[in-house]
Amino acid sequence: MSEDNPSYRIVIIIIAAIVIAAGTVGGYVWVNWVPTPYKGQVLGVNFYPIHHSFTQPTTTEGVGGQTENYDEVLVFADVTIKNVSKAPLYIQDIWAVANLPGETDRSDAASASDFDKVFIAYPDTKSFQKPPLHRNITIQPGQQVEGEVVFNYQLPQAKWDTRTGIDISIGFQNQGPMVMHVNR
Repeated sequence: MSEDNPSYRIVIIIIAAIVIAAGTVGGYVWVNWVPTPYKGQVLGVNFYPIHHSFTQPTTTEGVGGQTENYDEVLVFADVTIKNVSKAPLYIQDIWAVANLPGETDRSDAASASDFDKVFIAYPDTKSFQKPPLHRNITIQPGQQVEGEVVFNYQLPQAKWDTRTGIDISIGFQNQGPMVMHVNR
């Protein structure tokens, strides 16, 4: 190819345009890239299945005497969150999603007022109790918080055992949620 050939000039112009466009996009991404403002980890998880059978008394009409079953699973998760940004993080919500075959089941974390009641209602869970991680707290830059969250799933033990994992999510104000996966 010679420099007098018009097709040579077109190829050079196209290559230059591609290089300039790629450089512009790359520069924009590099300048505007914001790192994830948090790091988190699930330090430990305990499960506590509950099964109650209640017998209803016979009514005056002669109907009753049936047994009703109540099944649930309590999940106790110890989590840690570190603010690696230069701005405070504000925790708004905490929830978990159990991944079951063909479906998911969401549970919000126990509220601050219900947290201690869980250990009173089920004294066998006292060995799982740790300081709670509350909603509505601010994590300052560089600060790390650790605490326990409790979730409740209205499922029988057999169905719970089919789960493939749990995704624990911490929702922040003005940030996307942090999702931590726990395998079976």
